Amino acid sequence: MSSRVNHDAEFGYGAGQLNPRKAVNPGLIYDMDEMSYIQFLCHEGYKESSIAVLISEKSVNCSALLPGLGVDAINYPTMQLHMKSDQEPTVGVFQRTVTNVATPQSIYNATIKAPKGVEITVKPASLTFSPALQKGSFKVIVKAKPMASGQMISGSLIWRSTRNIVKSPIVVYSPEEN
Repeated sequence: MSSRVNHDAEFGYGAGQLNPRKAVNPGLIYDMDEMSYIQFLCHEGYKESSIAVLISEKSVNCSALLPGLGVDAINYPTMQLHMKSDQEPTVGVFQRTVTNVATPQSIYNATIKAPKGVEITVKPASLTFSPALQKGSFKVIVKAKPMASGQMISGSLIWRSTRNIVKSPIVVYSPEEN
């Protein structure tokens, strides 16, 4: 029996549902509105004139907007940590907010799957929802040891309730040097 290596890691299947029947009840969702995307694009360094064209506005002033939260400034299931140095550890704090679209009175507990050389913590480690459509926020702290240029490793954060499993990929990568 041969051993297969998935070189695409977490990017090999995306952050979506694998079972279409379960897609009608995802449990938790990561909401984003137009302003969230604008904050993200500003954070990524896109030109204000380019953002304005995308959203059909005359102008956008990134410096007048509240900055997006966390190292990536976006409320998205996938978390990607770009290594800053091949000599020093890199730390990233990801801020996320989810909405409970499952049954009221849901409790989700976090499970972390961290690759070797990466320390991942989530605070709080449990989310409790009472009414339907209630929001809950958490932060994920990822601390990665230095790695070689061009390397990518992955892990995950999994929220589990009695009825739902919600998986968020966590990818740590060191871009290839030019």
